[in-house]
Amino acid sequence: MILHELIDYDLLRIIWWALLGVLLIGFALTDGFDMGVGALLPFVAKTDAERRVVINTVGPVWEGNQVWFILGGGAIFAAWPPLYAVSFSGFYLAMFIILAALIVRPVAFKFRSKRQNVRWRKSWDWALFAGGAVPALIFGVAVGNVLQGVPFELTPDLFARYEGAFYAKFAGLLNPFALLVGVMSLAMLVTHGAAWISFKAEGVVATRARSMGTISGLVTIGGYVLAGLWLAYGISGYAWQKILFPMGRPIRFIPMSSAQAAGFLFMGNGHGLLWHRGLAFLA
Repeated sequence: MILHELIDYDLLRIIWWALLGVLLIGFALTDGFDMGVGALLPFVAKTDAERRVVINTVGPVWEGNQVWFILGGGAIFAAWPPLYAVSFSGFYLAMFIILAALIVRPVAFKFRSKRQNVRWRKSWDWALFAGGAVPALIFGVAVGNVLQGVPFELTPDLFARYEGAFYAKFAGLLNPFALLVGVMSLAMLVTHGAAWISFKAEGVVATRARSMGTISGLVTIGGYVLAGLWLAYGISGYAWQKILFPMGRPIRFIPMSSAQAAGFLFMGNGHGLLWHRGLAFLA
């Protein structure tokens, strides 16, 4: 008996969503504190010796932590090629900025110590800051846009067509709700990085990290509550009606949905576990 007869389409979707969730959570937990440490570098370390201490806290692990992101992108490509194509082509400029920041970060780790020049090291320190803060912010902006919807349509041959010009599409991603989620994402990873520094470092560096972590933690909680209320009452969600399979197969489906106010609250009715998870995360 072949595999597709043993596993139906709905179960296969759940398996792949669970796998993708594990990979993205692993990326947030591991590479998240790397980004937070980079974003905190100019603020918790005032001398070159202190900056060296902060960098050494992630020195042995930062390379391996990026593997989660690569595996997550590969999982999207393997399971949902149209989603991969739509997101990476539609968010091309945003993806380019993220990749540029992620490329600059390892270069900064390797080249910072090559010269004793103060300006040289300071430049690479700010590169590490950008390599941590920029991806954390843009990842949050991407999540905010996914929650409220992105203006594109699929042609009959599954070609994604976006509204607006190239740069206008990127500017359109920087809307108020998405920026709020981006700031919340940055604050959350800064809190993560501050906890890591305070755990690995000692003395004044650890003290500064704990202070920054307290502030960023409060910003994270406030942003989470505000974004949740905004999402629940200020953004129209979509209620699923039915799914059409024009080719008789579940590979090419057309979701039929209708927009409605407070749609995200409506979709949560009867699924109390969804609310419990959100409250557990906030706790």
